[in-house]
Amino acid sequence: MKTMISLLAASLFFAGTAMAQTTAPAQNHGQMDHGKMNHGAMKMDAKPDEFTTLDTDKNGTLSKAELAKHRLGPHFGMLDANKDGRLSPKEFAAGKGM
Repeated sequence: MKTMISLLAASLFFAGTAMAQTTAPAQNHGQMDHGKMNHGAMKMDAKPDEFTTLDTDKNGTLSKAELAKHRLGPHFGMLDANKDGRLSPKEFAAGKGM
């Protein structure tokens, strides 16, 4: 009985050690918890002409309607960090890494 307990304890110890040394696989962006991410801290520059092209009323921000046909359109609410209903160039650039 003592031998079995010793073997069990040893196998649990080595299994735990092996698991601690492995790294977690990289997550697919679609699986990430966006609530815990800080996209603003990432360095991503949007093409200057892309933002300008999308800004059809030339007011320096993008409305939801202006972004609607862009691939980031569905993420407008998440990208609008200050919740003012418009995307600044910085907010748009942060979304480019998505």
